[in-house]
Amino acid sequence: MSSPQIILSLRGIEKTFRPDVFKPPTQSLKGVDLEFPAGSCTGLVGHNGAGKTTTIRMILGLISPDRGKIFFRDQPIRREDRSAIGYMAESARFPPGLTASEILETQLTLHRVKSQTSRKQLIKQKLASVGLQNDGNRRIRDFSKGMQQRLAWAHATIHDPDVLILDEPFTGLDPLGRITMKNWILTEKKRGLTIVLCTHELPQIMSLCDHIHILQHGKLVYSSFADHVKGGRLDETLPRYFIDLSGAQQSELENMLNARRLPMWKTLHQDGFLIRLGFSDYPSASAWLEPCLSKGHVIARFGDDNSATEEQLLAHFKEEFTR
Repeated sequence: MSSPQIILSLRGIEKTFRPDVFKPPTQSLKGVDLEFPAGSCTGLVGHNGAGKTTTIRMILGLISPDRGKIFFRDQPIRREDRSAIGYMAESARFPPGLTASEILETQLTLHRVKSQTSRKQLIKQKLASVGLQNDGNRRIRDFSKGMQQRLAWAHATIHDPDVLILDEPFTGLDPLGRITMKNWILTEKKRGLTIVLCTHELPQIMSLCDHIHILQHGKLVYSSFADHVKGGRLDETLPRYFIDLSGAQQSELENMLNARRLPMWKTLHQDGFLIRLGFSDYPSASAWLEPCLSKGHVIARFGDDNSATEEQLLAHFKEEFTR
């Protein structure tokens, strides 16, 4: 299987900030290598202060690295290349006196979009795609938070970027808004857009991301592309294969374990009538299938989590959750 085409990459990036002459400098990024394959959704993950925001600002050209280079389509990134990048910030902040149409018109001007379709028609189509077809002439001060989030998506994608950076896109959304945001991301993935997803939300990482980079204190501690990274594999003692059982009790499973000399599970979680057994390898997991079926237990799910499991990701975030 051939390697994916890398549309955006960072090589040996280092960045130190000196905010105060009376305080020691802070190294935000420490020799970081990152790759973002074309047509995929890659999670950029880490606790507060891990270096995610600094990385995004460098990609957007707002700050420059002290060392290292950023590449776009295998060439050092240029100012004009950044017109092919869309960005949606965590909090949408638009001038309150402008209308939604004016916001999008400004974005098209900044990116020098020359479309066969008139700009007015393009703006109309984009507003309709996010459910704001009747709000183009309303001023931002009259928009609800949900409407501003919809406009933020339109603003980030109206120039048809090749790469879309989403910074905590689920923050502050109600359940319907979260579903809508997820559907937008999945639609763009299907269309072939390259997405960089920065989020703390582990369920969204697992359901949306094809690849993952994890930063801690300015260092890359895990990358699905970089096996050479120190500690770069998710903890192999943690489960990768799972069996979800319905109708079983833990005491029954313990009896089966001893009576049949079955492989010991790595984790056991119970949620109502469902028990999840986690194993680090396929043979250990599959050895439980026949015994469970013979006891009449319903196997609701069996398989391999190709993306990181919640337990695996939490192992890398343990500092954040224990402070």
